Amino acid sequence: MTQAPNTNFQCDVAILGGGIAGLSVALSLPPELRVALITKGALGESNTRYAQGGLAAAVGMDDNPELHLRDTLAAGAGLVDETAARVLVTEAGDAVAWLIAEGTRFDPRGAYDHFDHASAPESATSTDEGATGATLATRYDLTREAAHSRRRVLHAGDATGAEIERALVEAVRARPSTTVFDNTFALELLTEDGACVGVELVREGGRILVFAGRGVVLANGGAGRLWLRTSNPPGATADGLALAWRAGAALADLEFVQFHPTVLVPPTPDGEPFLVSEAVRGEGAHLLNAAGERFMTRYAPEAELAPRDVVARAILSEMLAEGAPSAFLDLRHLPADEVHARFPTIAAVCRRYGLDLARDLIPVAPAAHYFMGGVVTDTWGRTTVPGLYAVGEAACTGVHGANRLASNSLLEGLVFGRRAARLLADERPTSDWPRVPALSGEAIALPEGVSVLPAILDAPVAEEVRRALQRIMWERVSLRRDAAGLAAALHELRALAVSGPFDAETANMLFAAQAITAAALVRRESRGGHYREDYPDRDAAHDGQHTLLLPSGADLRAAPAEEGAATYAHA
Repeated sequence: MTQAPNTNFQCDVAILGGGIAGLSVALSLPPELRVALITKGALGESNTRYAQGGLAAAVGMDDNPELHLRDTLAAGAGLVDETAARVLVTEAGDAVAWLIAEGTRFDPRGAYDHFDHASAPESATSTDEGATGATLATRYDLTREAAHSRRRVLHAGDATGAEIERALVEAVRARPSTTVFDNTFALELLTEDGACVGVELVREGGRILVFAGRGVVLANGGAGRLWLRTSNPPGATADGLALAWRAGAALADLEFVQFHPTVLVPPTPDGEPFLVSEAVRGEGAHLLNAAGERFMTRYAPEAELAPRDVVARAILSEMLAEGAPSAFLDLRHLPADEVHARFPTIAAVCRRYGLDLARDLIPVAPAAHYFMGGVVTDTWGRTTVPGLYAVGEAACTGVHGANRLASNSLLEGLVFGRRAARLLADERPTSDWPRVPALSGEAIALPEGVSVLPAILDAPVAEEVRRALQRIMWERVSLRRDAAGLAAALHELRALAVSGPFDAETANMLFAAQAITAAALVRRESRGGHYREDYPDRDAAHDGQHTLLLPSGADLRAAPAEEGAATYAHA
C-alpha cells in the first residue's frame, strides 16, 4: 500500500522490522487489530533470511527444556538471565509447532541418515515432552551445533532462515489488517508525556507519521555492518539502538558481539564474505590451520563444537601465528553426496569460487555476526519507555548472556515476538508499565564527548565515514580488545561524529559504535564475546552483572513484581 506524501496513518500496533521477530508479532496479534509493518528494505530482506543453521528447541526424545537451559546458561558465560532463558526453552516447543502451522517446512527425519552421528550423545534422562515434542521428534531431522549437548536444531537444508522468512511473509501478506511499508526508513520514534505513541517514517515521496494506539515494536535488530567483516546484510546498521536511545530507553550489554568463526573468505578480490553454518561443524567438519593441522583440540575439549567465542579466537590465533588470511574447513572425510545434499546453498556459493565443499579445503575466518546486547526489555518485550517494545536481536532480554548459544537467535525472535503480541492484544494501560525491566548490573553514562546525533533527512550518505567507522571497529573493537585500543577508537569515532552532518542511517551507526566502544572500555574482564587482552580472565564478581546504559534521569527504582518479569535490582 503506497501512502501519499506527508500523511498520517493510524493503527493499533506499529512494528519496525520484517524478520522472524517482527513477523511473529504481526501474525500473533488478533486479526481485528490494525498493524503497520515497516521494513527498511524489501519485505523478506532481513538477518533472518541469512540464518542458515536452524532453530533450537528441545523436542528430541533424548532431550528436554532443562538440558536446553543448561546449555544456554553454559554458553552465556555467567551472564544469562535464567528467568528469561527458562521462558525461552519452555515455550520453544509450542512456538515451533506454531511456526510449522504457519507453513514453515523443516527437513524431515531421516533426510541425512548417511552422516556419521556416532559423536552424538546417547539418550539421557529426559522428561515427557507431550504430544508436541514427541511429534516433532519423530517427524523432523535434528542436528547438533556447537555447545549443544543434544541434537536439537530443526533446519531446512542450510537455508533455514530463508524458509522461515518465506512462510511468514506469505502469511502476513494474506492478512488484510496488516499494511506493509517496505523500503521505508524509521527516522524517529514519536513520544508524548514520556510514552512512545508512534514513529516518523521516510520513504520516496515524503514523510509519514504512524500513530500506534497500543504500542510500537522494535524488531529491527542487527549491528554487523558496524564492522569491516560481517555475515550481516546491508540493513544491519543498529537503527533500533539509536532510535530507542533517542526516545529515552535503556540499553544493555553492548560490549558483547558474537563473531561467527566460519565465514567464507572469498578467493577473489570482488567476492563477498558468506556465512558457513555452524551446522557444517555439527555434522563433523574439522578445522585446519595453514599447515594442515587440526588445531581445535588444543583449545577446547569440545574441539570444533566449542562455544563460538572460543572457536573464533582460536581461528584468529592460528591465523596470526602463521600470518595466514584464513583457516580451513575440511569435509573431505564425509560422504560427498550427503554434504552437497545437506548444504546446497553453501555448496553453490563455493562452486561460484571454483571450490567443491566436499572435496576442497574451504577458507574461513571470523566475522561480526550477532549482537547480544540491545534495548533492555522484560520477558514480555517491554522496554523502559511506556508503549515501546523490543524483540529479537534489537532487544536485550538477557537470554544470550555474554555469548549466544547457536540457533537460539531465531528461537528468541519467535518466542518473545509471540509473547509481546499476547501482551499487546490485552492493551494494558500505561500505569501498569514497569519502571525498569529485569536486568541488574552496573549503570554507566556515555563518556563526555560521545555524540548522540540527530536524525537528518537530507544529508548525503557518508560512505567514507562509514568505511572509516568499520575500519576502527574491526581493528580496535572486535575479537581482541585492550584499554589503549578502545580509548583510541572512542577518540577517532568522536572525531568522525562531529564532522557531519550525516544521513540518518550513518548517524545511527556512529552513535551505536561509540556506545559499544564505551561499554567495552568499562567492562574490565574477559567474558564470552568480549575479550580484553589486558584483562584476559573472567571475574566472578561480575557474574550476572550487566552493563547498563541509562538515559539521563532514568528511574532506577524497582519495578513492581509481576508474573514473567523479575524485579529490577540496581547494583
